[in-house]
Amino acid sequence: MTHIDRRRVITSDEGSAAAIVHAGDRGAWAAGRERYEQGWRAGKPAEDPEKLKRWGRIGAKPSEYLIHMRRGHLRPTSGQGASCFKLPGDSVAVVPTTIQKLQFTADQVTLEKVGVEVTGLAVYRIADPLVAFRMLNFSFPERAQEKLEALLVDMFAGAARRLIANLSVEECLTRRKEGIAGELMREIVPVVSGRGSVDDTADKGWGVLVDSIEIQDVRILSPAVFGNLQARYRKEQERMAREASLLTERAVQQGEAEAQRAIELTKLAAEVELRTRRQETSEKARLEEIASEARLEEARLAHEQQIAARSARAEIEKTALEAEAAAARHAAKMAAGAHEIDLLRQRAAIADARRLVAEAELAIAELEARKARLAQELELGRARALREIENAVSPEIIRLTVAQQMPALAAAFQQRMGEVHVTAIDGANPFGYIAAAVEGVMGLARAAGLEGPPARAQKAEPPAEGARGDGRP
Repeated sequence: MTHIDRRRVITSDEGSAAAIVHAGDRGAWAAGRERYEQGWRAGKPAEDPEKLKRWGRIGAKPSEYLIHMRRGHLRPTSGQGASCFKLPGDSVAVVPTTIQKLQFTADQVTLEKVGVEVTGLAVYRIADPLVAFRMLNFSFPERAQEKLEALLVDMFAGAARRLIANLSVEECLTRRKEGIAGELMREIVPVVSGRGSVDDTADKGWGVLVDSIEIQDVRILSPAVFGNLQARYRKEQERMAREASLLTERAVQQGEAEAQRAIELTKLAAEVELRTRRQETSEKARLEEIASEARLEEARLAHEQQIAARSARAEIEKTALEAEAAAARHAAKMAAGAHEIDLLRQRAAIADARRLVAEAELAIAELEARKARLAQELELGRARALREIENAVSPEIIRLTVAQQMPALAAAFQQRMGEVHVTAIDGANPFGYIAAAVEGVMGLARAAGLEGPPARAQKAEPPAEGARGDGRP
């Protein structure tokens, strides 16, 4: 194996030497990478020997993503800043995820057939290492980064040439950000972006994220065209200077005219103010005289008003006294009238009471007379009825009448002849009521001269308390 110098120079952004770093130090490679000088790797960037070991422990820095493959499968030891033990049959790739920058230059003819050279700067980083390691061989990280940078430079240069061909020189000079850089972002970013998964088989995306694109310089290649542009610019500046001078002279003239006008206006204003003051003085004197006369007139009117007010108050007081006297007289008359009315009402009430007493006595006399008349009529009617009864009643008629009225008497007692329902309550004799009723009927029959059945020697024994039975005569 060809001997490799283990020291290399890391340059700063300005291109000056910053420090001497040992090749064993792992860090971000600068633009001035060390290259092999001999062997089949001559001209290629020098790699870190710690990352090219056939076996042993390989580690990645926090700014690097380690991918460990064994038998075609991703190992769990893969990750950001991870480390693993590499066997002879394993594949290990260390993908740097730090921010990288590249510079591209594109020369092209614009719409006016003017050649321009555009220099730009792009800032990018590998955002999806699992997608990027499938696109480039990161077993040699430095070489993979160089290839990625060269590929992006070609893409930016080609896209910039196509954009410049559709722009004018003025647009190239004035619309760098939105006219060129913005279009490059919209065109390149979708191409290099990816989904970032190990099973990503899409036909687009490299796992690279472009953060920013800046156009640093736009240079016109033709000195003659540049001189013409400068001449046109100078002529424009001269025209603007002349216009500014004319504007200045015009402004001076306008200022002088305005100053003269202001002086004249000041004089006119002073004269007008003087006349106004004179008029104001005379008007003020006249107004003071009028005010004095008005004050005198006001004093006279005020005195007359006071006199009129006093006389009016006196008249009002007199009228009020007269009204009070009239009101007192009217109140006295009203009181006398009310007293007379009360006396008349009392007399009328006494007369009404006497009349009512007389009417009551008359009504009582009429009632006594009617009572006596009715008593006489009642005595006469009773005597007449007795005479008629004595004349019309005979023993046969009494018997017939009693025989005819016997069913009515039984119905009056609400009983059916031949059947009796008896109810005894609280130890009472259940047959007492029946015996009394039968005795009454038999008495009526005997009084009428009818013969009845002989009386029994003994009375029937009453049933038990609360019993209910039927009896027949």
